[in-house]
Amino acid sequence: MTTPVPVPDATTVSHDELRVIVRPLPKVVFFYLTWILSGVCAVINPGSTMGLVWMGVFFFNALVISFDFNEERSLILVLGTLAVILGLLYMGVLGSVSHWFTSLAPVMNRTFYTMMFGGFTVLFFFVWLNTRFNYWEFRPNEVVHRYGIFPKMKRYSTEDMRWDKTVPDMLERLLLGTGSIILTTPHEKHPVVLDHVFKIGAIDDRIADILGVKAVVHTEKRKPAAPEAG
Repeated sequence: MTTPVPVPDATTVSHDELRVIVRPLPKVVFFYLTWILSGVCAVINPGSTMGLVWMGVFFFNALVISFDFNEERSLILVLGTLAVILGLLYMGVLGSVSHWFTSLAPVMNRTFYTMMFGGFTVLFFFVWLNTRFNYWEFRPNEVVHRYGIFPKMKRYSTEDMRWDKTVPDMLERLLLGTGSIILTTPHEKHPVVLDHVFKIGAIDDRIADILGVKAVVHTEKRKPAAPEAG
């Protein structure tokens, strides 16, 4: 016997549970790996080996924000990297290439790492501050865009709105679990895209739950009256 799935009752759900806050993020947040490594290096003051690691992490972060790696590009990147490694191994020059990289020995002092860590800290603080003044609020009957230091807002009815979840970049999904939400409404000429939404899977599920509550309420209101006896 199949157990019916419980449907949330709109009369018992709290006010806070009937809304989802979505804060789009800029691409610079993916430099958090460089930020963390800079802080570590500023404390331990490493030598040339960690300098090479830092450069690798920095260029990896630059690669992430420079291109959108969908499924096809991600697969090409992985296969291409493996092909290069296997090719160097087959030619017997992998050790020589590795020795050449380690011989570069880039050295940055503690002041450099401290300034990089401090610069990214300030930058991330302003990114966080901006998300306090520019965000979207999903409710059962409307979607509200709040923006500006002096609060402004735009309201959209959920009656004629469609939302889609997309993951355009696999590396960004891997690093922070981000994705995009695309809102289509007749009140805007073009779809509204909310980029780099943190924990996109959980956010999408909560939005679906909220609109599910709305559907339950509308169904209850439209329930036909019971036939009269007689």
